[in-house]
Amino acid sequence: MRSTVVEFFAHQLNTDPDIFGQTIDALEHITDRKKVLEHFYAENQEKVKKILTDLKLTYPTGEELYSLIGKNVKKLDKQIFELLDKPVCISNEGCANLISSVFALHKDRSGFFLKRKVAEALLRKNPPKAIMKELGYKNVDEMIEREELFEIYAALRFMEDREWLNTTYIAEYRKLKKEDFEERAIEIRVLDMKKWKKVTEAFVGKKLHPMSHLKELGLIFVVPSTELKDASTTYLFVMTSHYLDEVNLYSNYFKYYSEGSDFGEKVVSAIRGDVPDASLSKGDSNKWLVIQRYLFKEDPKDIRLGVPHINPEALYHRGASHTLLKMAKFVPALHFLIWEHTNYLAVWFPTKSGDQRLVNFNFMDNIMNVMIKRKFEDRYTYHFHEALWNKIFINYFGVDKLEKVVVENLLQGWFNIRKI
Repeated sequence: MRSTVVEFFAHQLNTDPDIFGQTIDALEHITDRKKVLEHFYAENQEKVKKILTDLKLTYPTGEELYSLIGKNVKKLDKQIFELLDKPVCISNEGCANLISSVFALHKDRSGFFLKRKVAEALLRKNPPKAIMKELGYKNVDEMIEREELFEIYAALRFMEDREWLNTTYIAEYRKLKKEDFEERAIEIRVLDMKKWKKVTEAFVGKKLHPMSHLKELGLIFVVPSTELKDASTTYLFVMTSHYLDEVNLYSNYFKYYSEGSDFGEKVVSAIRGDVPDASLSKGDSNKWLVIQRYLFKEDPKDIRLGVPHINPEALYHRGASHTLLKMAKFVPALHFLIWEHTNYLAVWFPTKSGDQRLVNFNFMDNIMNVMIKRKFEDRYTYHFHEALWNKIFINYFGVDKLEKVVVENLLQGWFNIRKI
């Protein structure tokens, strides 16, 4: 089926309209749900009208809308900053209100993670020499006794040699078994700026933002910075929620595969973020990929971005937006209207130069646009694209099915929609 609506979404997804039309035909045939895409299109148009009304716009240019979206993000960030008692997240104390607020809005705060004693044993078997040198230790046992274990792990991939990490150290993970994991609470750390100065420098050089996580440890960590950027409070709130959802999903993944003899290999695959080859779905409209990274950041022209797929990363951002939406319901003054279920929403608007450009309402894209001070021509869009692929799947199967499919098919990287 190739229609105007199919072409509309195909162009937003940067995929071939004919291939996308075949995908929609397959979804309709399997679920026996017709006109889902047309209803979705109509809902999106109504959302855009409400947003423009809220922003007091009628026929804006793309640049005007983009500018007002940015101002809205800054306004919301200021409200959240005040609401959370002005958290300056450069220490555990400074982050306390922010982190506790996110935790209070999450029901899943524990999971199936590597045991602390096993994590210690892994360090003893292959001592991290660069970290030991930086902290002034000659004996790994002394370092483990005196330093916070999870902080050492947070520093590993930023201070140790990549080849050593990917060969020597990760090799031990392949030997992991179910008994090496346990049910325990998710943990959050804020690294000390002075102690972990080299981590901060390396981290900022590799990432656009000051947070990361370790799936196998159930650890979320903040790399503090004295530079306070616009929207940083909202960003840290959303990303804390994002990572809580992510480590929870991978906990379910670890638990699902923990009985297998190759459990360790599956843990390694998840840590690496392995992604499938596009050829796995070629020529079959029933096959979808599971892509567990934002490939756009690595190569905007990666052909897998145009192949039907779901992305767990976009699922976590969906959950993060819903967490903020919960808070907005308790605090009606929060100006959150234009972000209510809009991560997958975008529309073409005319620009000052006369052409048409896509402007999206994805919350994370626009938070990062504000943080990094992106100009209209260089705005981020990749969170939106992945959210839209997920939403199309959800429209036919539901979000619970998406989560189940991710856990069960993450390793092989694809699934057949006829068999889910």
